[in-house]
Amino acid sequence: MKEATSSPTNRKGQKRRMRLFFFFILCFFVWTGYTLYLQSGVLSQKESELGALKQESAVLLQQQEELTYDASRLNDQEYLAELARKRIYYTKPGESIYVIPE
Repeated sequence: MKEATSSPTNRKGQKRRMRLFFFFILCFFVWTGYTLYLQSGVLSQKESELGALKQESAVLLQQQEELTYDASRLNDQEYLAELARKRIYYTKPGESIYVIPE
């Protein structure tokens, strides 16, 4: 029967393979960490852009509501008469308009 003894050259080869394996594992972790670091920077930039776009969207929605309200008021004859009086100085018969400088 043969005894299971390792020769010194076999142990050196095994150590070399283990070192190479751990070197690749270390390189993988460094690469993964670097990629995560870069992605976190991109993610924070995108989050700030998202916040700015949400604010802009809220402002635009508010403007849309105001314009919709103004458009609905244009169906009212009294409001149209008031606008005509203010913007083009429309008068009823017998009225006179005095423009006071600001």
